[in-house]
Amino acid sequence: TGRLRGGTCVHPRSRCDPYQGRVRVSELQPEASSALDAALARAREVVDPADLALAQSTIDCMLGHGPAPSPASDERTADLTAVVEQMLIDVASLDDATALRAARHFPDGGFADFVMASYVIEARTRLRLASDRLLGGGGAG
Repeated sequence: TGRLRGGTCVHPRSRCDPYQGRVRVSELQPEASSALDAALARAREVVDPADLALAQSTIDCMLGHGPAPSPASDERTADLTAVVEQMLIDVASLDDATALRAARHFPDGGFADFVMASYVIEARTRLRLASDRLLGGGGAG
């Protein structure tokens, strides 16, 4: 059952769906969507595009939204992938050894930028998937 607002059912998957199954999160929450877009734009300014692509492909695969990425071809790829995978599973259990192995590949502050960028990518990906499944499509953007 959906919530009623002024006699109109507002639950997007209900039979009286005012969105007709086609609503974008950015339409429902424009300020939050804009903030997430700004965070991603900043991540693109400070994180290497290859590292962003690695994070995105790992996240897509682990959330069942993309193919498995190619096996790690070097230590950097393996170390960064391990961090992203652990963040998705349980960020609180990310151990120091895993974090330090990945951090060694970045100059000062670079690892923190990668972690934040990965988090933003994960949030956008989860939001897109939830939007597609619960609101009928349209994703985060």
